[in-house]
Amino acid sequence: MFKTLLKQIGDYKKDAILTPVFVILEVIMEVIIPLMMAAIIDYGLKGQSFKTVSLIGGAMIVMAGLALFFGCDHGTGSWADCGAGKP
Repeated sequence: MFKTLLKQIGDYKKDAILTPVFVILEVIMEVIIPLMMAAIIDYGLKGQSFKTVSLIGGAMIVMAGLALFFGCDHGTGSWADCGAGKP
């Protein structure tokens, strides 16, 4: 089955492989962000530590940026979809 699928994809193998990888990475980032918000509440606000809040908040901004990058970049799968439909 995979051999047939890889033959059909042809020139778009890289895009067809990278798209699911980027989708998985985006989902991981989106799942981690609420956990980090909980960590801000548990450790930063209860302990009244501005350093902890700003550190975890900065990490959340980085994770949101990565999720945005992965979300925008997995659009390359449309190239693979178009290429797979060629006769």
